[in-house]
Amino acid sequence: MTFMTPPIDILLQAFFDTKVQRAKPERRQRLGDVDARLRQYLETEIPGRLCSDCQALIVAERQFDPHNVVARLFDAGVLLAALPGFLAPHRLSPDSAARRTQFEVVRGLGRMLVNDELVDVDDYEAFEAAISRVVQRPPYRGRRRW
Repeated sequence: MTFMTPPIDILLQAFFDTKVQRAKPERRQRLGDVDARLRQYLETEIPGRLCSDCQALIVAERQFDPHNVVARLFDAGVLLAALPGFLAPHRLSPDSAARRTQFEVVRGLGRMLVNDELVDVDDYEAFEAAISRVVQRPPYRGRRRW
């Protein structure tokens, strides 16, 4: 049996609302920036990765309301699949605190989706593997000398 999960827009709103309520002002600003950049990423990058029927649906929906179409039409599965791409080097903020927030948001959203049973455990494991490939660190080369 297949069931529909809430649209990405509602999932993002629920996630960021709880984070923002508990955050200090500086972090609140970073969370807002990550939310805006994530939504922009979804609108610009995701349509090209979807099937032709989904792309046609996006084009039709944009005629009525051009804003947040992907976030309104698609669900948790599409969000989970898209999140690793949001951590591509050219998408990361140059500021280290903002970059850290971006990584925390991506991992937190993934955990929320699997904990709320909105995505399959196998899909979450694939997400974690993709994140691990993105986040690989350079090999340890001993202690830094300043």
